[in-house]
Amino acid sequence: GKVEPNEPQKQTVAGGDYILSITGEDAECIAYSALIVDVPVGAIDEGSEEEGVAEHEVTEAYQIILQPTFEPVTAADFENGLVRNISPLTTVVWEAIERSYPRKPAQKHCNYLKNHNEEVTSLKNEIEDTVRGLVQFYNLSADQMYADFIADKDSESFHAAQDIMKGLKAAYKHKSKLRKEYSAAEIRVFVYRSEEKDLYYNVDNGWYRDEVIFLGTEDLIEFVKLKDSNNLNVVDFVTTKLHEIGQEWNDQSKQGWLSIRQDTYRDPDGTYRCGNIERASFDVNGIHYELANMVPTISYDSIDECVNENYENPYERGFYVRYAESNIQFGAEIFLREAQSSFNDLPEWINVKDKSDLVADDLISFIETLGYRFDETVTVDTSLWRKSKVEGDIAIHKDSNGQWRKETKQSDGTTLIECGTDGETWGDCNN
Repeated sequence: GKVEPNEPQKQTVAGGDYILSITGEDAECIAYSALIVDVPVGAIDEGSEEEGVAEHEVTEAYQIILQPTFEPVTAADFENGLVRNISPLTTVVWEAIERSYPRKPAQKHCNYLKNHNEEVTSLKNEIEDTVRGLVQFYNLSADQMYADFIADKDSESFHAAQDIMKGLKAAYKHKSKLRKEYSAAEIRVFVYRSEEKDLYYNVDNGWYRDEVIFLGTEDLIEFVKLKDSNNLNVVDFVTTKLHEIGQEWNDQSKQGWLSIRQDTYRDPDGTYRCGNIERASFDVNGIHYELANMVPTISYDSIDECVNENYENPYERGFYVRYAESNIQFGAEIFLREAQSSFNDLPEWINVKDKSDLVADDLISFIETLGYRFDETVTVDTSLWRKSKVEGDIAIHKDSNGQWRKETKQSDGTTLIECGTDGETWGDCNN
């Protein structure tokens, strides 16, 4: 959102046209950079159909964004007048990417991306996946997403853009308000429609807002349903609220870390459930070991009443492992519930916040006996286990139900998804 003084800038002229004068290193960075348009109060919005008029004066500031293309910009591009249309449609692509693909600021930097092709490939694929999802959601073609939608005000993309624009303006306004309150935080705000949430909460054509605030070792997450199209700054009710605090804990030679998350969820009948998850993790020799204890939720009539201080009686215990071998990434998730005998192992590793004297190797040794490696057999009875293996463009997942899933990134950025039962024969997935 904030434009730095040394970043290339240009004011648009009538019709929204602009010409950026860019040379040298800045020109090289165009391919790796998002273009941001700050629309100030008093600007003329030629892409609006508010109140039935073709254009009107902007009364509330907002931003629109064009995500990176990662295609090198050549001298011929400048000679021929490189055209990049920026609109609400391209903005929602970038917002969706930031939402589902959080990255450290350094990894978004031009110089970083120029020297890390694997990051560029991953981000390109994420952009293409996001565009496909939006194409399906708004029933628009990819070409329409990037076209000059103002040029054809009878087009489907123009009308979709109006809907998106409402959400972008409301999100920008709320984000600006949060920035004043949390000046040093990383903040994301998204305002959107959701048929899935409408069905769950029994709502007609609802608007929803997702708010995520990262405060270093503390995360504040709140999802709400907004009042209506004319009141996108008014909360109707909270749908989900998550508050997580992390801290260094236990053996720092093994990067000991403890995080506690308090969860609150609204049910379709309007009541709220609240519960807690504690996670203790260590990293040793490139292997990440983690225990998560999930306590049962308690239901209350209102969100203000929903308080759960119980950390003593988890209903589920999850053991997570991540590791790499020869550029292959592996992961495993093993879940135990009361029906499994191993659920009662490590009884002292419950409500661990004030138990800094616990021996990290006790947890690590226990996880090492579970058979978490991809080709190993899980050695304990579980309520569920899942394992994954990612090598290059191919990800393979398998679980305790005997289901195998293969995801292959294609050269055009699409993903081929196949299913099987043995990891050797693959076919169509039956949903």
